[in-house]
Amino acid sequence: MKKVLLSVVAALAVTAAVPAFAADMPVKAKKVVVATPSPWDIAFGTAFTTDYVLRGVSQSDHKPAVQGYFEVRYNINDMWQLYAGVWGSSLWTGLANAEIDPNAGVRLTLGNFGLDVGYVYYGYPGGVNTTVVPQLANGSYGEMYVKPTYKFNDILTVGGIFETGFNNFNNKVVATPGTWVGDARHYFYAGNAVITLPWQPAGVTISINPEVGYEYYSSGVTVNQGSVSDTYWDVGVDFVYKAATLDLRYWGTNAKPSVAGNQCGAIGGPRNLCGDRFVATLKFDTTFSALK
Repeated sequence: MKKVLLSVVAALAVTAAVPAFAADMPVKAKKVVVATPSPWDIAFGTAFTTDYVLRGVSQSDHKPAVQGYFEVRYNINDMWQLYAGVWGSSLWTGLANAEIDPNAGVRLTLGNFGLDVGYVYYGYPGGVNTTVVPQLANGSYGEMYVKPTYKFNDILTVGGIFETGFNNFNNKVVATPGTWVGDARHYFYAGNAVITLPWQPAGVTISINPEVGYEYYSSGVTVNQGSVSDTYWDVGVDFVYKAATLDLRYWGTNAKPSVAGNQCGAIGGPRNLCGDRFVATLKFDTTFSALK
């Protein structure tokens, strides 16, 4: 009888041990396939501003403007990115009703250092109303630019801009009959910084963005009026929440409408496009990859 009981107990012990033994056996893990991210992406956005100011000069005659852009990007690797896109804005200068700027270039990221080299064409569809300004037929021109940046830490990033038209300002286009007179030189450079505050109230990133720039150009179109140079400055505060940015900025420039040939006098009327002013801009920016 004892032998029978022992046999039953042993059988039960072996049966109970089988699941535990099976659980302890190594199981071959299934291979997880990670999708390779596409090197292609598209960035796009829109903006609504109380005044379209470019380098201290209003391009919308102190009126609100609507702007937008899209940019196709191709990431060669972690260092190099190719891009091409179009940026546009409404205008009120008398030169044209809109500005359309195709651009293309390459970006380099090397640690905390960044470099953006490219070409932009400042296009004004329809050009100038030649009945108002017979000597100016187009107003569009192209320029090369170089934009280096360096991120010191999470708080401070500094950058610069250099842009030149290679002695071809306004594409040397004049109304017929007409001959370009002057050297057509144009260049612009600026230094800027982004100072990001170390706290984020309610998830909002706040940054201070100062900039100082200098622009030189030949003001001659059909006559050589000599060289004109302007210095501008601006400082803004950005409030960023996800894809939305509110930019509050104050602009200033030493350009005055009394200087012949500068950009302060609006075409077709005695208006001052220069002068210090406050500008508010609401922007929305995202990419296709961020929407996935």
